[in-house]
Amino acid sequence: MRGSSMTDIGAFNEKLVLQTIRSAPDGIGQSEVVRRSQLSRQAVSLITRRLLSDGLVEQAGTRISGPGKPHTLLRVVADARLAIGVHLDPAHIAVVICDLAARPVARTTLAPPTEDPRADLARVAGAIAELSRSLGASGPVPGEGEAELSTHRRLLGIGIAAPAGLDADAGILRNPPWIPGWRDVPVVDALSAVTGLPATLDKDTNAALTGEIWSRHLDAAETILYLYVGHGVGSAVSGGGRVHSGGSTQAGEIGHLPIGRADQICSCGRHGCQSLYTDAHVLVAAAREAGIAMSGEVGTTAALDALSTAAADGSASARAIIGSHAGALGEAIRILAGVHDPQRIIIGGPTWPALRDVGEAEVRRVLGDWLEDTAGVLESSHLGDDVGAIGAASLFLDQELAPGTGASVRT
Repeated sequence: MRGSSMTDIGAFNEKLVLQTIRSAPDGIGQSEVVRRSQLSRQAVSLITRRLLSDGLVEQAGTRISGPGKPHTLLRVVADARLAIGVHLDPAHIAVVICDLAARPVARTTLAPPTEDPRADLARVAGAIAELSRSLGASGPVPGEGEAELSTHRRLLGIGIAAPAGLDADAGILRNPPWIPGWRDVPVVDALSAVTGLPATLDKDTNAALTGEIWSRHLDAAETILYLYVGHGVGSAVSGGGRVHSGGSTQAGEIGHLPIGRADQICSCGRHGCQSLYTDAHVLVAAAREAGIAMSGEVGTTAALDALSTAAADGSASARAIIGSHAGALGEAIRILAGVHDPQRIIIGGPTWPALRDVGEAEVRRVLGDWLEDTAGVLESSHLGDDVGAIGAASLFLDQELAPGTGASVRT
């Protein structure tokens, strides 16, 4: 650290030690940090002293393991540093502040994006300021030296998640679906300008999978396939603990993946594209046609909640609609599992909590052979309907603090 903030860390070894300690939430001895990091005992000792001094790590009691004196345990002070997550979703804008464990410590939901990005980003900046004040959190202040900055609850920066297409390196939303008026918006520079905080941008699918990996310390050796269920369905894949973005951040765009059905023709001219069966508006239209009770011109989120409630109350029509959606989703997952050979499949996204009770069982039915033959894991996300915003905060944490990363953060 050498007296600098975590946003200025350049040393791979310092990040490696911090991540090693962070991966053991209940505490880890320094000898085990040496073993896992494969750094020298002297290097680990020097780094941990700096981390303790900076308030990023604390002593967490002792552990006795065999003869000799007890080992002092170290653990990360999770709320010593905080990251902001912003999810620009067609249904709403979610803003969270997360600690180093990707746990939300403050959150709010704003009205959906409009055709005035500047006004929307001003709303986001206002929400960030209000949440920060409620926590007593602060970011770097121009002109202040590091010694004058608090070592507790310091804001590192902002992660932004949005639907593709986008240019993550440039920080620009190019043509996101279902968000009119946001074409070619330099969202990273614009939000950094109004908040004074560095920011990074990625697809909501990539953000969600990053949030799963970061918050749960998932095994880096696993290949993980993530299905993001929102207004549309997208996917993300990780291997070696890193999410694969593709050459232009467009990996995982599976709306036009043919799932083997011939009953409908897509606008692209092919039969049976996945989006014909899994887009949220298809579910809502089917629910209205089936007479599922919903008040007036409700939005997509409220309509899906009404569909979920009807299914929970025993409506055969509602259960059949969700089951059809999940069946198509399962067919897409089967194809993707054959391509990526994952050990773990996670289904999440803002729409999935409303569909999970009925949908997960149907997906398991469709994937029965794959689950039996591979002993793979199929599960729903543990991050709930804020997964996009939590994932966005995790994007910043991962790019800023994980060893060997950080090049995409813009200030």
